[in-house]
Formats: sequence, C-alpha cells, structure tokens
Amino acid sequence: MTGYRAGLRWLLLPWLLGTLLLVVGPALITAGFAFTRYDALSPPQLAGFAVFRDLWSDVEFRRALVSTLVIVALAVPLRVGGGLLLALLLHRRRRLDAATRAAAYAPSVVPDVAIALVWLWVVNPVYGPIGLITSAFGAGIGAVLLDPAGARLTVVAISVLSLGEGFLVLLAARRELPQPLYDLARTEGAGVLTEFRLVTLPLLAPVLGLLTARDLVVSLQVVMVPTLLLTNGGPLGATKTLPLLAYERGFRELELGDGAAIALLLTLLTGLVVAVQFRLLRRWNRAVAT
Repeated sequence: MTGYRAGLRWLLLPWLLGTLLLVVGPALITAGFAFTRYDALSPPQLAGFAVFRDLWSDVEFRRALVSTLVIVALAVPLRVGGGLLLALLLHRRRRLDAATRAAAYAPSVVPDVAIALVWLWVVNPVYGPIGLITSAFGAGIGAVLLDPAGARLTVVAISVLSLGEGFLVLLAARRELPQPLYDLARTEGAGVLTEFRLVTLPLLAPVLGLLTARDLVVSLQVVMVPTLLLTNGGPLGATKTLPLLAYERGFRELELGDGAAIALLLTLLTGLVVAVQFRLLRRWNRAVAT
C-alpha cells in the first residue's frame, strides 16, 4: 500500500511542476511587477504603493471597476438561478431526458470566442435574427452594442448562457435529495413553493454556495473575451472591465507595472468577494438551522 501511494505521488509530479512553472511562478512575478514602473523597454523601477494610489485616482480604472462589479452582480445570480431552475424542471426522469440535458449543457463547451462572434451576428440590427424578428412586427432594434446598457446586458446574456456546468451539478444534487422529506411535506399540506423553501433550498444551500463562489471567480476573471471582441470596452467604457483594462495597459500601452497592479487588485477583489459570500452563506445556514 505504501508503494502504491508513493507511485501516485510520482504521477502527480508533472502536474505539480506544471502548476509551479505556469501558474505560481508567473503569479509571483506579476505580483512583484505590480509595485514597479515598467514599460518592457527599460529596467523596472520600484514605486511601491504609489502605483495603486495613481490607479485609484485614474478615472478609467474606477469606471472599469464599476463596470466589472455591475456585470458580475447581474450575471452570477442569473446564471446560478438559471441552473437551479433547469435542475428543478428536469430532475424527474422523462423521455428525451438525455437530449434536454445535452441542450442545456451545450453552450458551456463552445469556446468563448465562437460565442462572441455568434452574438455579433445575433444582435446585428440589419441582418441579425433579433433585428429581423422585431422588424417583422414593426418594432425593430437599434444598434444594441452602441448603447451602454444594451452592451452590458449583451455581455451578461453571453455569461448567463454558459450555465451548463452548474446545471449538471445542481441536477445531480437535486436527484440525491431524500424523497421521504417531500412525501412528508406533501402530507402536511405543503405546496410547491413551500417545498422549495423548506426542503429543497436548505438542502441545496452548500452546493449553491460553492457554485456562486465559482461563478464569482469565473465572472471576475474571464469576462474579457466578450468585452474585447464585441465592444472593445465601449461604448463610453460601459463594458471595459478590469481584465480588459489590465490587458490594454500591459500589452497595448506597454505599462506592464500598471497592468500587473490591476491584475493583483483583481485577484484580491476576487478573494474578498468570495470570502464575503461564504460568510453570508454560513450566517444563512445558521439561521436555517435555528
């Protein structure tokens, strides 16, 4: 048994080395550059916390922070709630069960670049399907991506469609809930909403908390692709998020120190948001238990 465990450790060694070289190492280097003035053309100069003070006084950074928080605040509840709704609707085994699960999961395996390009066609006011359908009824739509609110909602819609992973996790968790609890609730005269509030939601709370934390991380870190390809941060900076701003500062403007500082702040913001979410979840669990 000891030799078997030692063999498993050796099998994990390539993964560990890859993590150290490709994740931990670059993260530490980025954290070091965050306290410097560095343009990739001359040696970095140590600036300390002055980099972060300058960023906070930067109007573009504050606007990107607000845009990021708005998109995350809209996308995460909708994606987790949409996955929960699908799980509750499809948890009973029926005909075409596999087909419906596959249809719900399919958008999650499509690359972000492909989804963004498809949405460029969908929201096109001239030949996009939404424009053609609304024009048939005499309504028509304008250039959605040229309106700040429309552009933000489009980014949120792209994020919400990728709910397949959360849906499958919630579907499996819902099917594992003990049926006698629901039979007892029905015996006591509980309706569908009462069952959901008193049985389903408390039992699924740990899974929902984990998925919310996961979606917070994903939304904060991976929202760059649709904003870059669809709007390039516009209009009027409405969709310029922190990941996109870090990319622009670091690779377009060659202000690698500022780009690294934004990336570090984004990492700290992600950790803070997740920590607050878990604290609220623990309080909610204690309130339900009492």
